Amino acid sequence: MIYEHWEDPFAVFTITRAASGKAFTFGAETADSYVKLNPNLSRGIDVASVCLRYFSDIPDKDREQTFFSLATRSHSNGFLLCKQGRNRHQMYIGSAMADFWGLPDELNGWNSFCATWESSTGLTQVWVNGKPSSRKSLFKGGSLRGTPVIVLGQDQDAYGGQFSSNDALIGQLTDVHMWDRVISPCEITQFSEKKIVEGGNVINWEALDYTMFGNVIEEGPINKNVRQDCTLPE
Repeated sequence: MIYEHWEDPFAVFTITRAASGKAFTFGAETADSYVKLNPNLSRGIDVASVCLRYFSDIPDKDREQTFFSLATRSHSNGFLLCKQGRNRHQMYIGSAMADFWGLPDELNGWNSFCATWESSTGLTQVWVNGKPSSRKSLFKGGSLRGTPVIVLGQDQDAYGGQFSSNDALIGQLTDVHMWDRVISPCEITQFSEKKIVEGGNVINWEALDYTMFGNVIEEGPINKNVRQDCTLPE
């Protein structure tokens, strides 16, 4: 199903369709370029996993790049995935934050980034390109209640807004999935190797409901490992 309609003067359009083989390109450092997702979620979040792929070339250690931002009215950083410079990935749960150091982070190449969290123990872990981080505990016993707002490419400093160009992703995102369970290391390995994985039941890239804002472009993903057809038109 494909549909389009204007929501406000800043929205590009809203669309629902399979995004397989596509990517969102965030080409400039702005405070108004992002993608808003409409998740299949009717209850609070006590356990979650998110996987995605990103492509960027920003090495600045003081520069945050935000990939995935889920906010509730109680927690603007309810479930946030980002990185500071290179090889320093970050995860926020219920506004509690952990740094994950020393994981792969290839510039000008696709990186797979997965994160899991469950409330009863607070255990949190991330994987980048299939390599696991150390386990840490965040927001133990906590729960994310209320209707969430999920945004790609920007950090919500308030519920549904208050964006900053300093947090903007400059690069590409693709294959974004979210589950209401802790996915297994085997599933994460398969995702990192681009093998078939059951899509997320909260957010599924194959049936994405989203709205693009600002200077975001939907296009085929960059892939330097695939030979391009350079045949010139006659």
